[in-house]
Amino acid sequence: MKRKKKQIISLLIIFSLLVGVYLEMTVFSLSRVSLRFETVVSEKIPPSFHNASIGVISDVNGNISNLNKAVDHLKIYQPDIVVFSGNLFDETTTASDEVAIRDLLTSIPDKLGKYAVLGSGDIPSSNDTARQTLQTSGFRILDNSVTPIHKQTNESIQLVGLNTNASITYPTVVDGGFVITIAHNPDVYDSLRDQTMDVMITGKSMNGKIRLPLIGALFPSSKYNEKRKQYDETIMIQSSGVGTSKPEFRLFTNPDVVIIRLQNPQ
Repeated sequence: MKRKKKQIISLLIIFSLLVGVYLEMTVFSLSRVSLRFETVVSEKIPPSFHNASIGVISDVNGNISNLNKAVDHLKIYQPDIVVFSGNLFDETTTASDEVAIRDLLTSIPDKLGKYAVLGSGDIPSSNDTARQTLQTSGFRILDNSVTPIHKQTNESIQLVGLNTNASITYPTVVDGGFVITIAHNPDVYDSLRDQTMDVMITGKSMNGKIRLPLIGALFPSSKYNEKRKQYDETIMIQSSGVGTSKPEFRLFTNPDVVIIRLQNPQ
């Protein structure tokens, strides 16, 4: 009798754990938008940009509720620069959703500028809705182009935005300058190894969606799916996304907003 009781208790515990993991994967993780901090230290960062911050969001996929949480994080922290690294809508996004997303993006604080690249999900739109929404919201779309960003002095950092949905033409950057490259697809790094990139900001992979300790991503959609890792001379920092691509599940890869803090060591 005691043995049978122990077996029942063990089965109940296992069942409860399985239910808990399932709910974490399909409910709780999907709506838990965390704030993640990364620090980049480089002598190439101009002194005027010491402690400057960059807020990064990506892969909204039409999720208004999570975008609202992400925007709240950005309003509280108020980074100097805001970057969106692609995939604004998905196939279920309605016209009213587009308006709500536009209004949320517009409300993001703007100090030194808001910049974006388009993701693979932004291209199929026949009327270019994603591009129009971003531009109306105050984002400047970088399409294989570079822009210098100044902070009250003549010193600047260079921001490169790549269109990873087509043939990439890497723009000419100033030698010796600090270069941040935004690209939706992290796997294009393999074709850009010879380019000057101090930091590469990407999205798309959602860090593998299911990630286990000591094992890593179980079903990676991208070759590169680490939250942060250095490859050659480039630090790649990936947003885990604000929304989630279908099928919608996550484990140990919460949606997030990334705040990158720049520091000059001198």
